[in-house]
This record gives sequence, structure tokens and C-alpha cells, in this order.
Amino acid sequence: MNKSIAVLVVEHDDRWISVITSALSSPGYRYEVARNTDEALDRLSRGTFDVLLVDAGSPAIGGVPLATQAKRLKPEIAVVVMAGEIEGFGYDEAIESGVADFIAKPFTATGILLRLRHVLHQESLRKLSVTDELTGLANRRGFQTMAIKQLQLARRNKTGVYLLYADLDHLKKINDMCGHQEGDDALIETAKLLKGTYRESDIVARIGGDEFVVVPIGTTGDNITPIVGRLFKNLDAVNARRKRSYTLSLSVGVAYYDPSSPCSVEDLLAAGDRMMYEEKKRKGR
Repeated sequence: MNKSIAVLVVEHDDRWISVITSALSSPGYRYEVARNTDEALDRLSRGTFDVLLVDAGSPAIGGVPLATQAKRLKPEIAVVVMAGEIEGFGYDEAIESGVADFIAKPFTATGILLRLRHVLHQESLRKLSVTDELTGLANRRGFQTMAIKQLQLARRNKTGVYLLYADLDHLKKINDMCGHQEGDDALIETAKLLKGTYRESDIVARIGGDEFVVVPIGTTGDNITPIVGRLFKNLDAVNARRKRSYTLSLSVGVAYYDPSSPCSVEDLLAAGDRMMYEEKKRKGR
């Protein structure tokens, strides 16, 4: 392993904590332990973890609801649920919440390590398939997967979802005048701008050559205006810092998912695309 794998262990029983921490004392791992949901969410909000290893049997923890909240806070975290013979435990519900794998109690330290290695291998393969190689953002497939879950959740909770559809202006001109390496650098800088502007819990993706999308999770009502404004403020700061033969420029369209009149992810993208082109025409680009 090139880096230590960070594991957040959420378990209330000292016997299992002892087994798990014994396993994670092996080289290549680091861990923290939380004994209830509040403590787990606090550690998740303050730290960076690769894996959430969570007990499903304790009422103080509640594996599936915690998995749902964890994936909302840290979409890239892999969740492994420790489950014994629990009456009424819903595996389908757990998978829908974002759980990557399960390990049955009782288990050994060796069993924990084998399960974690399997999960991490599967997660690395999954990330390759849903990640844009140039920018490191989610690609169109990755965006589709995450966005479908968000729209399902929005429909269930009767909450709206905004989508920002951003186009990097003049990419062809940058490629023609400055070379394709400079065009790639412009795309990479745009990706960094978007990642730096929005939260880790927000969905940020490159879905085409010069097209990016952002779904700011939890944004409602008029909150979208300052969220878009923050992007352009940061864009101005990037242009002020970097002296180029061109100015980095974005056209942004905003689409809205209304849970009372639900639509597909593709329909939402199409609406954002139309609004973006309206903005591009307005700017004469």
C-alpha cells in the first residue's frame, strides 16, 4: 500500500473493538473509533477516511441510517456493515443507502483485513470506471450514478434539486492558438476551480469535452444565486492570479428538479444545457 488506509470504526461493544483495532494495527492502516452515531458524524465531518466500518446491531448506531448520512457527507467513502443475526435487517435497503459490503459476526482479525482488502480493490476498480482521467472529477457515468440517487431521494423527501451546467468558453480557440496541452491545462484548472468552490458532499463532474456539471446538495429556494455568484467570484480570482494569453471563461446554466413534477437525470441535463446556451448567446459566445 502506498498510503495508510484510514478506517473509521463505529462499534459499541469492547470485544469487537478489540478484534478490529488489533487487525487495523497492521502496517498500512490507521483508525479511529466512535461508539455512537453523533460521535461518528463528528469524526467524519472533521477527518478524511477511506472506509467506514459500522455496526448494524446497536440502536445507538443504526448502521443503515448512518451509512446514508456518511455517504452524503463523504460520497467517496466505502461503507462496510458488520451484521450478525439481526431481525428485520434489510440488505436491499443497506445497498441502496450506499453500503459496499458486509461482514458477518462473529469474525476474526484476519477476516476483517481480508474483507477490507476486497472492498478497497473493488472500490479502486469502480472509481476508475466513473472518474474522468484528465481532471479527476466524476465522468458522465459517475455523475449519472450519483445524480439518480439524489433525484430518488429528492422525490421521496419532496425536496428540489438544482443543477449547474457549465461550459468552458473558447476551448477550441485555446487548442488552436496555444496547443492541446494548454487546452488540457484549462480543463484541469476549471476542474480545480469547481472542486475548490463547492463542498466535498456536492456532485462535481466533467460530462463532456468542455462541459461540467455541479449538483449543490441541499441547496433550496433563492440560495442558488449566491452559489453561482461564488463560482464567478472565484473565477475572477483565478484569472487575476494567472497571467495567460487568454482569460478563463465559463457560461453557466441553472436547471431545477421539481419533485412535484419529476424528470429523469437526462431531462435535467438537457434543461441545464439549454439554459447554458441561452447564457452563451447572451454573452455573444
